[in-house]
Amino acid sequence: MKQTLRELKEHGKKSFPFAIYQGRIPEWLSGYPLHWHREFEIIFLTYGTGYITVQGEKFLCQKDDIILIPPEQVHSIARKDEDFMAYHNILFDFSFLEENPESFCSRAFFQNFSENSKLKEIHVEKGSELNQKLLPLLKNLVDIPHDCYEENALLIKARLFEVMHHLKNQVGAPNETPSSYEKRIRLKKVLSFIQENFSRNIAVEEAAKLTNLSPSRFMKMFKEQTGMAFIQYLNDYRLELSAEELLQSTKSVTQIAFENGFENLSYFISLFRRKFALSPNEYRKQGKSRVESDD
Repeated sequence: MKQTLRELKEHGKKSFPFAIYQGRIPEWLSGYPLHWHREFEIIFLTYGTGYITVQGEKFLCQKDDIILIPPEQVHSIARKDEDFMAYHNILFDFSFLEENPESFCSRAFFQNFSENSKLKEIHVEKGSELNQKLLPLLKNLVDIPHDCYEENALLIKARLFEVMHHLKNQVGAPNETPSSYEKRIRLKKVLSFIQENFSRNIAVEEAAKLTNLSPSRFMKMFKEQTGMAFIQYLNDYRLELSAEELLQSTKSVTQIAFENGFENLSYFISLFRRKFALSPNEYRKQGKSRVESDD
């Protein structure tokens, strides 16, 4: 959790920047908070329903829906009510396809997919024409065993080139303005600040000062860019860290609450129950029971 804002980890290897992950919510994780990374990411659901937010736009996704996330764009994954969801993430750096950034394909196609990209379709819904072209290719990639990636490097590249062939016209006319670019820079600064200071009291005024905006303009900007209020995001981030510690440590609920920025234990328990539908102690017991049953 503490490393999931600006992801610095390599997805795949430096010489082979391609990776596929599988997620199950809430069985494996409660959700994936706002973060960003340099790789292009494609997510498709294999079961259930859930929310995926990209640059402040929140999409309700179902089985076989696809989400397209260009490099450096802020995004998150969250549970819908009591629903379960399962999905695959496919991440790759464009250098995997074209090592030379001055090559024809890099300049004509891949450089269009940047932090400033505005895609015609972020949410590629099941049954749409584009979905029917992409989904078989994505499923084919997922079927390749992880330990056989290098052996199947040419096949993987071929499939990704096919994917990008179908996406090459998805970048709309540039709509980036200095103000919208500045908003994204400000947002990332605030998210990183929260990551470093979540354990202490953070006032809206302090966060607003980082962006050189008034508190009211800051709160409007934050909600526009993330889809949630600043205080809601801050508490949600703290709750995710607390839930992780409940499962991975023997610290008391009180200690975990205080160390993660909650000054009032009753308030922490109330928010925790609202988010996870369990008290902290119940969450810990259920998590340990799940691990024991898996063993």
